[in-house]
Amino acid sequence: FFAVKDAIKSSLKQSDLGLPTWMLTSLAVAAALPPYWLIRNPSEVIKTRLQVGSDGYYEGMSTIDAFKLALSQGSGGSDTNSTTVDGVRELYQGYSENILYGFPADIIKFVAYDYLSGGRKNLSPADGAMYGAVSTAFAQWLTTPLDVLRNRIMADIEKGDEVDDLSYVERLTKIAREEGVDELFAGTSPRIAKAMLSGALQFAAYEETKQKIGAFFASR
Repeated sequence: FFAVKDAIKSSLKQSDLGLPTWMLTSLAVAAALPPYWLIRNPSEVIKTRLQVGSDGYYEGMSTIDAFKLALSQGSGGSDTNSTTVDGVRELYQGYSENILYGFPADIIKFVAYDYLSGGRKNLSPADGAMYGAVSTAFAQWLTTPLDVLRNRIMADIEKGDEVDDLSYVERLTKIAREEGVDELFAGTSPRIAKAMLSGALQFAAYEETKQKIGAFFASR
């Protein structure tokens, strides 16, 4: 994700379009998200279903068995080519929702990170960790309702003809109306705690890696 984002952002900077930094970041994130979730979505579906104990999934179930179950749920147990495609499609439940969630979450995160860092280059890993923790936690807090919905879809909870016909916004409204607005912010505290830790590690490693790679090519 970082490699694609940074490459596109660098290309946009060199194109002399005169775009502001936040716009460059937004466009780069938008381009990096689809291939990122194309790779990550299957594992995210399996992880979510195992965590919530979706129908057929149980504690201690191996990852391989979980993947087999997801494929069989989509294919209905048949071996035909069409149902194989359906099985693979099952692993991409919530793909569009993941992108719709990731777009604002990552834009907020990276724009906030640029703001906190002042756009400085060669930040120390410690500074990267501090700014990364704050910006990631802030982004995750704001986008909690989107995360709640996408996890329900991947966990196979949000299904049925009535729900399938609803738009993304209508699904969020349905949860708020039937279960309360608080339900859209379920798990906020542990989510923010996790975001602070992951953001700190992610950006500390990001800054360290950038400097190491830069130093390597500078010495060639």
